Amino acid sequence: MVARVSGIVVALLVLGWIGRTAAAGPTSPMSVAATDRDAAAQPLPTLVTIDGGEAITTTAAATAPPTTFAPAAAAPSAPHGRASATEPVYLNHASVDELRRLPGVGPKRAEAILVLRQRLGRFQRVEDLLRVKGVGRGAVRKWRPLVRLDAPDAGGV
Repeated sequence: MVARVSGIVVALLVLGWIGRTAAAGPTSPMSVAATDRDAAAQPLPTLVTIDGGEAITTTAAATAPPTTFAPAAAAPSAPHGRASATEPVYLNHASVDELRRLPGVGPKRAEAILVLRQRLGRFQRVEDLLRVKGVGRGAVRKWRPLVRLDAPDAGGV
């Protein structure tokens, strides 16, 4: 019983010590740098003047220069962005870039689809894509509303 009580007391003391050191602030150089960066972003209170016995407190922006980020280099994208039901990918006519509009299709998988299309002559059904290595039923289910086998005739019915 005494051992259990003394164990609980020691645990509470340790937790109290951890709470005080955490409230005191960061101790690692990385966390100090993060705290300095966060503090630089906050406006600093400044006492400006005493006007008729009243102190007027205003805020001044931190003197740290603003951080700017260069935009990331864009990956080579498809001609019209992502495939959609209104802008589908036509499997029997698509290039590598057009096939990459489909979710989960990178350059290697697009090449594999083209190789299969060349071997088959043309796709007869969307399920023919299951013969591409790495393409499963879930991918075909996801692509079904985004693909068509052939483009509609330009002057057609």
